[in-house]
Amino acid sequence: MRLPLSLRGQLSLVLGTLALAILALVGGYLGTLATDELYAAQKAAVRATAQSAAELLATELRDREREIELLSLAPHLVDGPLDSARVRGSLDRRAELHGEFAWLGIADAEGQVVQATSGMLVGRSVAQREWFVAGRERTYVGDVHEAKLLATLLPAQPNGEPTRFIDFAAPVRDAEGRLRGVVGAHAHWRWITGLVEGVTRRQHPDSGIDALILDRQGRVLYPEALKAEQAAGAAVLPRLANGRFEGELVFDGRTYLAAEAALQARTSAELGWRIVARQPLDEALRPVRDLRRELVLLGALAAAALTLAALLLARRISRPVEHLARIAERVEAERRIPDFPAKPAAQELGRLSDAMRSMARSLLSTEQELQQANTTLESQVQQRTAELQAANAALEHLATRDPLTGLHNRRSLDARLAEAQALDHRYGRQSGRVHGLMLIDVDHFKRINDHFGHPAGDAVLRQLAQLLQGSVRVTDTAARFGGEEFAVLLPELAGAPEAVMAAEKVRTAVEQASFPEVGSITVSIGVSLASPEDADVRPLIDRADAALYEAKRGGRNAVVLRTL
Repeated sequence: MRLPLSLRGQLSLVLGTLALAILALVGGYLGTLATDELYAAQKAAVRATAQSAAELLATELRDREREIELLSLAPHLVDGPLDSARVRGSLDRRAELHGEFAWLGIADAEGQVVQATSGMLVGRSVAQREWFVAGRERTYVGDVHEAKLLATLLPAQPNGEPTRFIDFAAPVRDAEGRLRGVVGAHAHWRWITGLVEGVTRRQHPDSGIDALILDRQGRVLYPEALKAEQAAGAAVLPRLANGRFEGELVFDGRTYLAAEAALQARTSAELGWRIVARQPLDEALRPVRDLRRELVLLGALAAAALTLAALLLARRISRPVEHLARIAERVEAERRIPDFPAKPAAQELGRLSDAMRSMARSLLSTEQELQQANTTLESQVQQRTAELQAANAALEHLATRDPLTGLHNRRSLDARLAEAQALDHRYGRQSGRVHGLMLIDVDHFKRINDHFGHPAGDAVLRQLAQLLQGSVRVTDTAARFGGEEFAVLLPELAGAPEAVMAAEKVRTAVEQASFPEVGSITVSIGVSLASPEDADVRPLIDRADAALYEAKRGGRNAVVLRTL
């Protein structure tokens, strides 16, 4: 006949099992919370990478489109011969300034190339090319395509990939609006892919995060290796057309944590690209695995400690069952160590009293340790959240500020112009106030770059930005419009005299200032006021732009107001 366990053995078994169960439940719950937070943080990092890459691509494409548009308005193209050496020099300089351009050229109205960088394709006909056909009518941005005429003239890609381009074009018209020709540019596709790669390297250099570029049909444009696999049927990418995707996907036989961001077009054409950032799931879950391993180790140590405490308590037990029950109830209700008998009647009772006291102290201490661990974990989660918010704020600053001058960029200015127009439409008639716009252009800025170099030109633009901020009102918005051109939004104006006075203040401040790199400079300023008949902000910008060119034609260093 098998004898039952002794009282010491039964108590050891019960207390040890109870302690381990509590540890397992609490530890499992806290571990689940921690792993969920880490997984969410990895998803947020992948999502932020996709959004950053999409935002950067949209901004860079718009800047290059604006560059070609401004080039088509240059006086030596509008008025002079298109095949002149001056035109060739201007194209070569712009190609050197923007290394992403593989080719810049001018085609006459019939589609024959009359001038181009390095003389490439001069005399050839581009009349059937999509960029020329579209560029006769409007500013054009084309989707990626493989090189055609330039394929034999440019060096092959070092990795063996086909040479591909993004096309930009804009019409050249004379003063009467007649078409003289088309400015065309082919930007390297590796410039686009380099921007995407740069975002992943800067934000997450060692995380394994990379990015894909998809076209509007969900086909892979980049990377080339995955594009080739998809074409051969070795890898099938999911269709992401029904909204943005975020979650786990399978690419090339591996599972990834992925997030999609659409390219919000700021160009005249909607390319429909989407950026998919991805991270191998095993890499994304590595912090989760590390945390689980640490929790398992901590749990094993705690279990060993609790088991040892249970054995020690069982050795000291000698109280009657009734007294044991009362003390246990008080420990549970009061969460403190109760008074034990000072002089037990028997040696067994003394051992029981001491063991119960040790057990109560151990359980309460363990509870406090678990509460402290929970508090520390919550603090870490709050810290991660604060870091993510700071990163989002930095991205917002990069998206709305010009990196050279620190002023608002064109995107930010457009948003504030739209806000000012909405306020005028709503309250302008009641208050009699209206907003205006100044367009400011540095006179002979090309000469500064040619004589003193581009670093000196950049220094002039930065000092001019400081003068501009010091010369306008606190409520005004100063922005870099593009190149050496600046803009100032003037809200709440009483009328045209106040706008002209503000422009004269800026012009005088620049004229009287000394620029250490180049001496003195002047600016020409075009001013215009908003009109209730304006359907959007474009007419206001066009009037200010026309006034600026009138100031240029009138001899520069002048302020010109253009009304309806």
